[in-house]
This record gives sequence, C-alpha cells and structure tokens, in this order.
Amino acid sequence: MIKLLTLGIQSSVDENRRVRTIKRDKSAGRSLAKRRSWHVQGSAAFHSLVDLDPVLAEIFYQQYRQVTPLLLNTVIGVRTSTKQSESGQRVGSFGDPQPWEGQVHYDAAAPDYTIDWTHDQLTLGFKVEKTMLEDMQYPGIFDNAANLGQSFNRKVVKDEAAIFNNAFATVTGYDTKVLCATDHPRSKSDSTAVSNSLGTKALSDANLEEAIVTLESLGDDKGEETAAMGTHLVVGRQLRQTAYKLTGSTLEPETGNNAVNTHMNLTPIVHPMISGKKWFVVDGPMAMRMMIWWWRLQADFDSDDDKAKTLVRSYYGRMRYSKGWQDFRWVVGSNPS
Repeated sequence: MIKLLTLGIQSSVDENRRVRTIKRDKSAGRSLAKRRSWHVQGSAAFHSLVDLDPVLAEIFYQQYRQVTPLLLNTVIGVRTSTKQSESGQRVGSFGDPQPWEGQVHYDAAAPDYTIDWTHDQLTLGFKVEKTMLEDMQYPGIFDNAANLGQSFNRKVVKDEAAIFNNAFATVTGYDTKVLCATDHPRSKSDSTAVSNSLGTKALSDANLEEAIVTLESLGDDKGEETAAMGTHLVVGRQLRQTAYKLTGSTLEPETGNNAVNTHMNLTPIVHPMISGKKWFVVDGPMAMRMMIWWWRLQADFDSDDDKAKTLVRSYYGRMRYSKGWQDFRWVVGSNPS
C-alpha cells in the first residue's frame, strides 16, 4: 500500500508568523525532496497524465507557501472579495464631541473621493507530454510544478513591495497623487496641500525623527490630529544594516554618548524587493485600515487536456487580486539617490 507523506509546513503557523526577513522553511524543502523521491519509487501508480494531477498540485502549493510575504497582514490589510471589483466612498471626519446643552450636537461628514479596486487576473502554466510520463521523466515534471509555485509566490511578494517602490512615481491614488507626495489635497473640497514626503533625505537618526514627527502631525480633512504613531520602519535590502542599527540599540546609534535611543520601539521591516534606498515610517494599525489588498482568488492550481488531443496535458495556476490605498496619512517616506 502506498502511503502519502504529510506536508512539512503547518499552514496555520505560516499564516500567523510575522518575520522581518524572508526565510526559507527548511522542513518544507526536506518534505518536498522526500515527496519527489517517493513518487519516483512509486512510479508504477502513474498510468496516465491525469494520475499526476494531485501530486503536482501538492508540490505547487508547498512551494507557493515556502516564502511568507512580509507586508501583507503587517502593514497591508488583507480582505476577501466576492465581486469583480470593489469600490468605496471616502467620507470626511467629525469634529470634537460637544458639551450637553439639552440636545445632541450633530456634525456632517462631507462626501469625499470614490475609490475603485479592479482585480487583475494572473495566469501561468506549463505542458507535459505523454512521452515524458512513458520515459519516467518525473524530476523534470515535478520541478515544473515547484517552479510554478515559486513564480506565483514571487509575484505576490513583488506586488506587495511595488506599493512602496511606486510610492514616489508612476502609480497614483484616488487624489491623482502618488502615495508619498508633497501636495496631497486635504480633501476633495479643500485643496490645501499636505505633504507626507521628505524628498530625498537619507535615513539617519535625525531624519528618522523628522519623519515620525511629520507622520504624527498630518491632519485629517478638517485639520484635526489623526493620532498616527510611527510603529514600523520599512526599507529595502540596501538599508538593512542602517535600519537595524537605528532601531536595535538601547543607546543612540550615531554617537558615543549614553543617551537613550528614542527609536528603539520602531519595528524594522527589511523587504528584499524594495529597490534603492527608499525608506518609510508607517503607522501599522492605521495602514492595515487604509492600505488594502483584496483577494478575489488566491493562487489556484488546475489542469486540462489540450483540445487538439495532442497527448499533452496543460497545468496552470491562476490568481486574482487588487491593491490600493484609501488614505495616505499612514506613511511618510523618503527617496534618496
């Protein structure tokens, strides 16, 4: 009797664990290698290409889960969609509650911008010929499934980083401004410029403090405080060492004095796919509400025969999602050269 080897990754742990750098799951790699070896030894069970379907699906999903996205569910809120697209209507904020004077004081939240999220559909696949099965070319077939799972995982990791890579150019939001801009309108009806960009200032102790103060002083659509607080420092690999030095020491990192390091409570997130020397101070809880990743369909693996009946079976992955922000006041960024 052929016994199936259980997966080496516990999905519940993968989904809840937050890491600062991308780490490969060694146990998953061992499980994948053992699974391939077992299937080669049990090759007599493969009488047709269809018999490969559950095996390749398992390899695909195992590889897809080997690298955990760093930003999703940390500074990017993840939601599930059941529609072709999602839309929302921004509304203004309220003023302060007023003392009771015999009646309730009412305020009107002014309608603001409309925001739309349209899901992209992403696909990729490979083909397996009947002759590969007959010639027992199992390692190549299994590698195709593993590489496809890696490709889908890499795309998600790239796209979460793209939010920050495009923060200073290319992608605009609901107010026609990039994420980190010097001229965000305060609201749809108030063109007062609000800046959440430090321009090209390098990451240093003094500039990090300036970014935190700027974030905390960003007013809402009525100029009221948002209560934002810097909780995370997001950087790419070029600033990994600097980020850890600025946040990891109990004493000031850039002097020999024994002064307290006031930035040690910031959590650094080093994302290897954030390019250049960009850096960002983020209010994590606020970001989870304002920066949204909509899953319409998470990575799905499927198969089908070619219509021409050419003794070829197609295997493919598919996923659908969209992303975007509904407010900019959760982040302050800088883009030094």
